Amino acid sequence: MAENRVLYQFPISHYCEKVRWILDRKGLVYRERNLLPGPHRLFTRARSGVNTLPVLRDGKRLVGDSTRIAYYLEKYYPDMPLLPDAPDARQQVIELEQQFDRYGTHVRRWLYGQLLGRSNVMKVFYGPYRLPALVQRVLEPVTEKGVARLYRISPESIAHSWQRLQEGLSLIESRIKGDPAAFLVGQQLTLADIAAASLYAPLLIPQGTPWDAMNEEEMPALLREQIAALRARPAGQWVMRRYAMDRRVRVP
Repeated sequence: MAENRVLYQFPISHYCEKVRWILDRKGLVYRERNLLPGPHRLFTRARSGVNTLPVLRDGKRLVGDSTRIAYYLEKYYPDMPLLPDAPDARQQVIELEQQFDRYGTHVRRWLYGQLLGRSNVMKVFYGPYRLPALVQRVLEPVTEKGVARLYRISPESIAHSWQRLQEGLSLIESRIKGDPAAFLVGQQLTLADIAAASLYAPLLIPQGTPWDAMNEEEMPALLREQIAALRARPAGQWVMRRYAMDRRVRVP
């Protein structure tokens, strides 16, 4: 039941999107609870022993970290499996999921490096919380400083993350061999596909995702050009295809 299954999340977190996709794929009913950045640690540390979101409450069980949640759901809700039975294919999926989990940190750092300091970014960030305007104005500069410090955003780290996220895109392209309809492993959707597509989604802004609320017209011209170039790549087309064909978003 939905009241017994709760996803504690940041709405625009691509790691939380990864878990939402898995839950939706498996047809599991759940509620979303949005926690404020910073104070969220009071909850996550006490309940699940981690500092990050997502955290899933499933009945009496609490599981933190998107990868741990993915394997928990695969174990206890095996319908619509996301790990192949064949040992070789299974190992490939496990290794790819781990790789894209690491690339996801570079996607986040690079994108924040482009957008921090722009008011429309914080509007998207805080939009789902529906905070009083005065409270939001107070929180915005604190959040920006906290994000910059937490993710170690600097010109050097941003440049490094751009190189690393490009590696991830090249990895997708090496697996699909130019076919945006292909899966990363085998002939059906796996955890590797969900990890890659969800963790790169903030760069491509698929329709209907939380990042769709960002007004591209208000973005810097160079960033708009980079997003267009990413969408034109086979890997970008693949991410958009996965969202169009395989992402089944539940209706509230």
